Amino acid sequence: MRKIAFLFLMGLLMLTSCGKNNQYKVSGNLDGVNEGEAVLQKIEATGPVAIDTAEIVDGSFSFNGTVEHPELYLIYVNDNKMPIAFFLEQGDISISANVENMQEADVKGSELNAKFNEFNDSVPSNDRAKKLQEEFMAARQSGDQEKMQQLAAEYQGIMQKQQDYFREFVFANTDNVVGAFLAMNMANSMEASELEELVASFEESIPGHPYLQQMKDMLEPMQKQKAAETAIQVGKAAPNFTLTDMDGNEVSLEDFQGKYVLLDFWASWCKPCRNENPNMVKAYKEFGGENFEIVGVSLDKTSEPWLKAVEEDNITWTQVHDPEGNVANTYGVQSIPFTLLLDKEGVIVEKNLRGESLQEKLQEVL
Repeated sequence: MRKIAFLFLMGLLMLTSCGKNNQYKVSGNLDGVNEGEAVLQKIEATGPVAIDTAEIVDGSFSFNGTVEHPELYLIYVNDNKMPIAFFLEQGDISISANVENMQEADVKGSELNAKFNEFNDSVPSNDRAKKLQEEFMAARQSGDQEKMQQLAAEYQGIMQKQQDYFREFVFANTDNVVGAFLAMNMANSMEASELEELVASFEESIPGHPYLQQMKDMLEPMQKQKAAETAIQVGKAAPNFTLTDMDGNEVSLEDFQGKYVLLDFWASWCKPCRNENPNMVKAYKEFGGENFEIVGVSLDKTSEPWLKAVEEDNITWTQVHDPEGNVANTYGVQSIPFTLLLDKEGVIVEKNLRGESLQEKLQEVL
């Protein structure tokens, strides 16, 4: 019994110790307001979520609690639409702000916020960028087109400098949460290889952090797209697939081995696809048969509009249905119409053939 009691006590002490290690206290002092309410919000994937409120007394407020991971939080004061943005982490954090200029709040007692301030304070030409926006609006109101072009060109140059600075800062800060937060926000503008490098670095420094998981979630479709683009390069065998045709029969791409095949991804709602169909009809009338087949892959969600479009456009070649877009994803289809010409062995010969270029290529190979 003593041993069990001892183990229980040790477990309780460990839990208490862990809680203390994650505890925070946020003390705020505000100029311009004496009373009201301060709301602490956590930024979730779906948007800010209120997690605590504090009464403002003589311009002061405080929040106490525990935080599992240091993340960016917001504090809203009364009806002020501009919040205080800061990284909440364990320890004592003090915030001083003026309600008329909340974005300039002074946050102390936090290494992450010192790093965040370092980032914000060093953004190149930030003041000039704000001024340019005002000057552009003035030029627009006066109808000065030449001035507008000059200002737009200067603004574009500043934006490029800021993007370069952003990227450099992230790659220099792969050992902290501020770098991870910024990386997460620029992930969609990065190449898959760059994001893979960052994810690997943050995996070592902040394993298990929500920002890292969000980067992984963004990386996954990029990796799939990269793999798809690699898989459908000219000279490679087209990935096989099996889908159902208009009669519900299963059709596989490999069923057409021994023929040249034009693989056509399209949909009834795609106007460029429908505009291209007359060219496809012409090509099929001239070349379709023993040595050439068109396999249309419809991305329509339901069969009704697909079948109606087939009838309206006089389509007589093989049609299969990919309502979930699984085959389209395998082929890395980003927009439609999208076509690939395969030789008799199923090897990709050419991509995105349309109109006269399609007729010329078919004349060449057939």
